Amino acid sequence: MKHKRVNFYFFGDTGSYDDYNPAYVCSKEYVAEIIYIIANNKPFSITKNEIIKSFAIDEKNFNEVIESLKLINAIEVRGDNYRITFPIFLEKDVFLMDKYLKNVGQEIGTSIMALEEALIKKVSQLTASSSFSYKRILYHIICDKIFDGFAFNFFEEKDVFCTSKIQPGNRDYIIIAYEESKNIESYSNKLLCSSNNYRSCGYIFNSFGDDNGQRKDIFRFFRMTQKSLEAATPFHELNVAYVKLIDNMNKEIAQRCGELILEINKGHINYNELSESDRNIVDFLEEMSYLSLNDKNGGVDVKVPIFYSKDNEIVNELADIILSTIYRIVEKVFENLKDQMRELTAITHSVSIKEIGNEIWHQIFGQTNEYLVKQGFVEPPQNIEGEGRYLRSLSTDY
Repeated sequence: MKHKRVNFYFFGDTGSYDDYNPAYVCSKEYVAEIIYIIANNKPFSITKNEIIKSFAIDEKNFNEVIESLKLINAIEVRGDNYRITFPIFLEKDVFLMDKYLKNVGQEIGTSIMALEEALIKKVSQLTASSSFSYKRILYHIICDKIFDGFAFNFFEEKDVFCTSKIQPGNRDYIIIAYEESKNIESYSNKLLCSSNNYRSCGYIFNSFGDDNGQRKDIFRFFRMTQKSLEAATPFHELNVAYVKLIDNMNKEIAQRCGELILEINKGHINYNELSESDRNIVDFLEEMSYLSLNDKNGGVDVKVPIFYSKDNEIVNELADIILSTIYRIVEKVFENLKDQMRELTAITHSVSIKEIGNEIWHQIFGQTNEYLVKQGFVEPPQNIEGEGRYLRSLSTDY
């Protein structure tokens, strides 16, 4: 019998891949199913024995799962009963959100489109404007940098929702979970609200788009390769220790990737004149679609917009213009959130409204992005079979 389960997402800094890392804990066997069954019942209403019987899971394995979830503060335990402590959305919740948020994306999107002349003027001052269309740049700045970046600090300062939660192991992140279902996939996974960022030594490798597949980006590639090493040998603790070493190596690789991209962007570089190690880096980045290689003359070109530190002032100004314009619309949505959606699973489990609001904002700006793409205001990311829709960029402190 196949049990219902949830899919996990993480907002913030999950830290090293260890026992305190929610991605590591939530990928363990039975975790996704156990979280679902706890969430699908009233808080502290289902017992340990009932869950064990439902899954035919060994008690020792069950206890290990519960201890891991307690360690990252994902559940609260009272005796042999449990409740969820993070925002979780089951299928019924999605329909409720969809009804409540109807037309919000269009309203926000329309207010932004009215600013087109002022936004284009600002965008023309960015470094990337000489190589990429304003629609491509607006995609990264509005849909990602502002909505999935600046907006969180802006609305947190306004006390609309929270962006930060200090977690065990000196981490700062919020866990989000959705029931695994086709209905949710068609609603949530296909919204343009997923930002993947791999950070290393002043470089941020970004891809932004929907969550409808496995993207070929640096963040997911490193995460998937690390995950595959967990079961590489029968020696689990040795595998985990090795993964930590790989994590450090990946950061060194990413640093050199960033350095090479900036060097290439400054002027012509011939692939054949590079060292063997740098040629390997270029090959990697070509596969990741950050670079393109001309086989005839050996030239290497950058395929993604680069946002330099000198662009920050303009990006900040764009954020101020947009967020001040949409503030009243967003504030109104959140004012009645608890009363209008009191039946949400997370609310029944007494999860903080401010944490729930974090994910509600994802849904709002995801719908807004879809509207902006549909209207042709920003560049539409093309769908890649098995990967979904997304576009890449690079930001640097240099």
